Amino acid sequence: MRLRSGGIDIFYIDESNDGQLYVITCVAVPFMRPADGGWNIVWADYLDRAKDRRRRIRRTFDIPMSKELHGVKLASGRGNYIKGKFNFVRPKAGAVYRSILASVDFVPDASIMTACAPRSARTLYGRARLESALHALFQRMRLQCLARNVNALVFFDAGHPEYRKLYRQAQIYLPTGSMFRMLGTKNLPLDMFTKDANEKDSKHCYFTQLADLVAYSAFIKMKGERGTLTPWQTQYAMSNLYDSLPTRLLNLRASSKAPRDGIVRLP
Repeated sequence: MRLRSGGIDIFYIDESNDGQLYVITCVAVPFMRPADGGWNIVWADYLDRAKDRRRRIRRTFDIPMSKELHGVKLASGRGNYIKGKFNFVRPKAGAVYRSILASVDFVPDASIMTACAPRSARTLYGRARLESALHALFQRMRLQCLARNVNALVFFDAGHPEYRKLYRQAQIYLPTGSMFRMLGTKNLPLDMFTKDANEKDSKHCYFTQLADLVAYSAFIKMKGERGTLTPWQTQYAMSNLYDSLPTRLLNLRASSKAPRDGIVRLP
């Protein structure tokens, strides 16, 4: 495999689901970029930015840097985030969540994509539920790599061994084209991805934590669109969490259908 001229990106992936609705998000972070006739490892620069953002979160909301940001816990006022000991009340929890998303500034523009599939969705190339959402996300990751002319690596949140199997298959066979019929499809695999999938404990990875926060906020937005929010989620307007993200961070080309908000909605 020849290294592409744009360098290498790392995709961090996490998901959120309730058994009826499946949402999966990737965050692309540059790892290596061309510079002065050679190559620079730039990943550490983005890590420094993520650390700086967590320091600001600590100063503003008393959330320790070592505390894992987990969307479902933060939104619901659980997780003992204040000083690592106390919970936010729900109205405050939602405000903190929105503020954290709105202030994301440590990843590049157009670096976040999400795919969503309801349990009742028609299968996508023989895949259903979370598998179909992941398949759709892989297709968009491939297109993003082509647009940036980069190779890539993948880190999944730990604890999902089924992802590795699907990722291995996608490196060899990733049908793309007519979405719900095999006629007219092409095999366009993830052949620019350089190795097997990796697992990363989100507790120790700010980028995976961001993928989790985005995935859960997109999950709640999709529940709002479907009218399936719980009473407390409706009461505290949780469905607009996702809309707090800076638009520039979303890859709006992920879907050609409105609303173009970086979310691929499978029917």
